[in-house]
Amino acid sequence: MRHRQHWSIRVDGGMIRYDKKNGRRGGMRVMRSARVHGPGSVSVDAVPVPAIGAGDVLVRVRACGICGSDLGYIAAGGLGGGVPLAEPLTLGHEFAGVVEAVGPGVDGVEPGLRIAVNPDAGFIGGGGPDGAMAPLIRVQAAALGSTLFALPDHVSDEQGALAEPLSVALHGLRMVDAKPGDKVAVLGAGPIGLCAVAMLRHLGMRDIAIVDRVQSRLDRALALGATLAVNTAETDLADALAGLHGEGERFGTRFVGTDLFVDAAGAAPLLTDVIAVAKLRARISVIALYKKPAPIDLWKVMANEIMLTGSIALDRADEFGEALAMIGEGKVDLAPMVSHRFAFDRFDEAIAVAGDADRSAKVMLHFDGEPA
Repeated sequence: MRHRQHWSIRVDGGMIRYDKKNGRRGGMRVMRSARVHGPGSVSVDAVPVPAIGAGDVLVRVRACGICGSDLGYIAAGGLGGGVPLAEPLTLGHEFAGVVEAVGPGVDGVEPGLRIAVNPDAGFIGGGGPDGAMAPLIRVQAAALGSTLFALPDHVSDEQGALAEPLSVALHGLRMVDAKPGDKVAVLGAGPIGLCAVAMLRHLGMRDIAIVDRVQSRLDRALALGATLAVNTAETDLADALAGLHGEGERFGTRFVGTDLFVDAAGAAPLLTDVIAVAKLRARISVIALYKKPAPIDLWKVMANEIMLTGSIALDRADEFGEALAMIGEGKVDLAPMVSHRFAFDRFDEAIAVAGDADRSAKVMLHFDGEPA
């Protein structure tokens, strides 16, 4: 993975130098923004501060989490699926900050309001022009309760930023009708898997297995409420799940008693193993970002009437608000998720740590003192 620090922008054929001290040169305000330029190539570039228009607000970012999808975009050189980049891809969608300026037509929002942002509008950090790995970001279609959610005084910027991955987990569970009494296995103890564990506990599930190959991540999941940690580097998955959820036989093959699998790993061999032992009418919610096509035993899916659904968590304003309310009311404690904090000046190091599963869970970027 290549990282570069870019300190200039080109405007009308001329070069404007980025002044790191005050973020301004030649009458144009500029700032630094993390962008993907191709497979394995990410840089911090100097770009113009976004202008806002009707329906927009300008937000000063205080905290932004690094998501597994951000790492996937860097690896793929874009959104994935073989779609080439037409222009650099901005990064950052898990964030909270303070309203800096308000455009015409935005009601009930004033500068100084602390907010968490639902990134769905304008595909923030996921294919749209705006990304939150920058000190300032334009939020389009700005409206309280839809794209903007006010942060209570006792909720930190980091907690506000964690509402986004928590809402992703909530949406993935809603897609498969997760309910109290379900026996659940969460595949992958990265940030989304950890959010899924916390949300499952909140929703009333108690028989929760967490599956990963990194013990430190499994330990975090246990701290968030998982019942059983399954280290597949040391333990057979089917045996471990059978011990917690029970087992049986159908069509001459063994199945485990797990009702619901939450795939937050994106590991094709693990999904293959799950389908091989899934029981009649088991449900699988795929929240993970797969970097390439995965083989699926469709005979097993058919014969056992397995429900397999994807979840990208679009149009989830209600779920975003619900997730943030859970955080604000103390119903979920995501403190064990945050493993590292970096100033934006240390972006290269932050990305490297976020990509090291042995070292990290959720890595947070902070923008205090970042000029713009």
